[in-house]
Amino acid sequence: MVFDSSSIVLQANGFEAFNPMQKKCEEKGFKKSLVVSAPTASGKTIIAELFSIETILNEGKKVIYTCPLRALASEHYKDFKKKYSKQGSSEKIKFALSTGDLDSSSSHLKSFDLIMTTYEKLASLLRHKSEWLNSVGCIIIDEMHELDSDRGVMLEIALTQLRMLNPKIKILGLSATIPNAKELANWINADLVESSYRPTKLKEGVHFEGVAEYNDKTIEEGDVEKLIEKNLGEKKQVLVFLSSRKKAEGYAKKISSLTKKFLDEKEEIQLNETSKKITNALESPTTQCTTLAECINLGSAFHHAGLVSEQREEVEESFKKGKIKVLCSTTTLSAGINTPADLVIIPSLYRFEKYGMELISVREYKQCAGRSGRPKFSNEGKSIVIANSFNQKETYLEKFVNGEVEQVLSQLGIIPILRTHILALIATDYINDLKSAEIFFEKTLYAFQLQKMSELLHNVVGIIEELKEYGFVEVSEEKFYATKIGKRVSDLFLDPFSAHELINAIKKKKTFTPFSYFYTWVNCTEFAPPLSVSKQLTPLIMEELSQRIDEIPFPQEKVLFDYNSNEKIFSAMMLMEWVKEKKEEELFQEYSLAPGTLFGKNKIIEWLAYSTIELSKVVGEERHLIPVEKLSRRVKYGVKEELLLLVELKGVGRVRARKLFNAGIKSPAQIKNNIEKTELILGKKITQDLIKQLKIKKEN
Repeated sequence: MVFDSSSIVLQANGFEAFNPMQKKCEEKGFKKSLVVSAPTASGKTIIAELFSIETILNEGKKVIYTCPLRALASEHYKDFKKKYSKQGSSEKIKFALSTGDLDSSSSHLKSFDLIMTTYEKLASLLRHKSEWLNSVGCIIIDEMHELDSDRGVMLEIALTQLRMLNPKIKILGLSATIPNAKELANWINADLVESSYRPTKLKEGVHFEGVAEYNDKTIEEGDVEKLIEKNLGEKKQVLVFLSSRKKAEGYAKKISSLTKKFLDEKEEIQLNETSKKITNALESPTTQCTTLAECINLGSAFHHAGLVSEQREEVEESFKKGKIKVLCSTTTLSAGINTPADLVIIPSLYRFEKYGMELISVREYKQCAGRSGRPKFSNEGKSIVIANSFNQKETYLEKFVNGEVEQVLSQLGIIPILRTHILALIATDYINDLKSAEIFFEKTLYAFQLQKMSELLHNVVGIIEELKEYGFVEVSEEKFYATKIGKRVSDLFLDPFSAHELINAIKKKKTFTPFSYFYTWVNCTEFAPPLSVSKQLTPLIMEELSQRIDEIPFPQEKVLFDYNSNEKIFSAMMLMEWVKEKKEEELFQEYSLAPGTLFGKNKIIEWLAYSTIELSKVVGEERHLIPVEKLSRRVKYGVKEELLLLVELKGVGRVRARKLFNAGIKSPAQIKNNIEKTELILGKKITQDLIKQLKIKKEN
C-alpha cells in the first residue's frame, strides 16, 4: 500500500493546502536530499513532517530528527506524536525522544520509527556504533545554519559519518535564510528550495527619538512604552529581547505596572495559578522565584537560562496562550522554540563578550526579529531595535534591518574543537591512517568550502601526536588505534585534554577530599566557564587557596599561574557550600547565581563524577569509586552525606530531609515507624505520598 504523504500531513495539520514555500518543496518530492532556506515562522517543520511520513510509511525506514536544543526536540516530539501516532496501516508510528545519557548506544531506539535527538545525542549514537543506525533512511537537521556555531563541528562530523555509513541516506536541512544555502546543498548533494515567504508580513524598524522607522518606508510615532501600550490595547503580545538576565528581570518588573491594566478577571485567576507553580518549582523559593511570580500575577514575565526548566515551560506556555502580555527574555527564546509575538523590541544589539561589548551577528538579530508575527492571530508582525544616536540608527538600518545575513562557514579548523572529534573518529574506526583521515575530511564542509586539505591534515597529525602523548592513541606501522582508555574517553564525550588532566589527578594524588574532586572537575573544559568572581573577593579567594593548596591535585605552579585560578577556586567553594547545605537563597546571593545556572552546573559535575568513576575503573584506581559516587549524589541533592538515604525519596528534598533528620528520623525505615511524627513535620499530603512509596500498610 502506498500512502499519500501530502494528504496525511494536510489532514493532520487541518490545512486545505500548503503555503508557497511548502509547495515548492512538495514539487521537488521526498526521495532526494533537500535543503530549505526560509525565514523564521515560514512553516519549515511541515517539510520535516512530509519527509518523515514518506520515509517511514512508504520506504519502511527510520527517521532521525536532530536539533540544537533539548527543549526544541521535546516540543517537536510532542507535536509530531500528537499529530501522527495513529497514522499507518496496521502499525502506529512510534516516536522516541532521546536527548540524555551520552554514554549509551540506546539500543532500545531500534523499536521506534522517528527519533528526536539533539546534535550531542546524535554524535553519541555514532560514537557508540548503534546498530540500528543502518536502518535510518532520513536525517532531518533542524537549524542547519548552526553548522558554524560552537556545536557546529559536532554536527558537521556527524553528517559526514552518516553519509559514509549510508551513502544513500536522505538529508533534509532546515535553515534560516542564509546567503550560501546553495553551497550547503551542494555539499550534501541535495536539491535546494529558497523562499522569502512568511505567513505574516514582517516589518523591521529602528526606533530613535520617539519615532520608529520601518523598512517599508512607514513610520510610527511614540516612545517605546507607548508603542507597547498601543499593542496591548489591540490585544497583542510583546516580546522584548534584552542583553542580560538582570535587564530582562528589571524590564519585566518595570512593565508589569502597564500589563496589569490589560488583564481580564479570567486571566488574573489563571496567572495566579501559574505564579503558584513558579513559586513551588523549588523546594525553597528564591528571590528570583518570588519576583517572577509577582510579575506573572501582573501579566509580564522574564525568561532566561537562570530559570529552572519547570519555570521556563510555565512561562512559555502562558505566553503562547496569550495570558502573559509582555515577555522579557535573553536570546534563550530566539532559537527555535515556538513563542511568536505581535511586536518584538530589541533595546540593544550589543552583548557583553569576552573582550567587552560587541555587536551581535545579523543572523542572531534576524532570529530575534523573526519571532514577530502570529499567523493565527494577525497578518503582520513588527520588530523594533532601539538606537541611541543618529549614526547608530543609520548603522542598524543599513547593516541589520536591510543587511545580508552572514554566510555559514565551517569551524572544523579550530584545533581544540577538532581534538575531541579526532579521538572519536579513531575510536570508531572511521580513521585508522593518514589516507583514511584524508578521505574522511575530504567529505566535510570545511574541505568543500576551503579546500585546504594540507593545512587540515597537518593539524590532524599534530593532534594525533598529542593524543598519543596522552596515552589515548597508539600508532603502529602508520596505523592509528584507540587505546582502551582512549576509547572510554571518547565514549564519555570528554575533551581529551580534560580527560588527561583528570586521569593524572586521580592517579598521582594519594588523598582526596571533596574539595580535591571539585577543583579537579571545575578545571575541566566541560565545566567552562567557571563562575565569575568580583575583584573585591580576591583576598577571600587567596586565603581559601592558601588553606586548600595541599588539597588540589595539580602542581602548585600550575594552579598559581592559571589565569582562571580565582574563578575555579570560587566555583569549587560554591560546590562545597552547596553540599554542606547552605541555604539556597544565601548561596545564590553570595555567588551571584540563578537557580537554573546552579542546576545546570551541577548536572555537568554529576557527569564529570560519573566519568571519574568510569576512568578510575580503567586505570586501576578503584579507591575513587565509593567516595565519588557519594559525592555525586550529594551534589545532585545539595546535602551532607547523612541525608542521602532520605533525599532519595520522591518529594523529600534537602530542606525536608534536614527537618526529618533533626527530629531523629534518619532513614526510610524510621519513617515507617514514625508516621504521626512525620506527618507533623512534613504535613499530611507529603506523608501520604511517602506511605505509598514505602508501601506502608496503614492500620485503621
